[in-house]
Amino acid sequence: MIFLIEVDRNVTNGTGTLKYSSGSVSVDTPCWFEIQNSITEKSYIQCSATHMDKKKNSTGTPREGIYLPNGQTNRAGIFIHMGTSAAWSEGCIVINEQELLKIWNSISPKNAKNVTVKIKNRNTA
Repeated sequence: MIFLIEVDRNVTNGTGTLKYSSGSVSVDTPCWFEIQNSITEKSYIQCSATHMDKKKNSTGTPREGIYLPNGQTNRAGIFIHMGTSAAWSEGCIVINEQELLKIWNSISPKNAKNVTVKIKNRNTA
């Protein structure tokens, strides 16, 4: 099974909406990213639900995230992960931790390259 995450980014202010639905889990939540450090608008395939190597979540354990492959982003370590503003981004897309965990917990198995992330840009305020 391939899981789909859709991100609609507003490239004028670094905000957007992230949508995900699988089974009984449905997420439609605000997201943030750094405009000047953002990845390309496109579909990223073979992404994975995994843990970040060097970041911690709110409980002090390895931070959950959706990894976008380096070869597709032309960057190292790009994820969808927890955060509350573009300041958390470092090139990534961030959403509220509770919403991220809904997505992360519904994706199985982990580290399976079974997620597609579609990013679409819009230029309206």
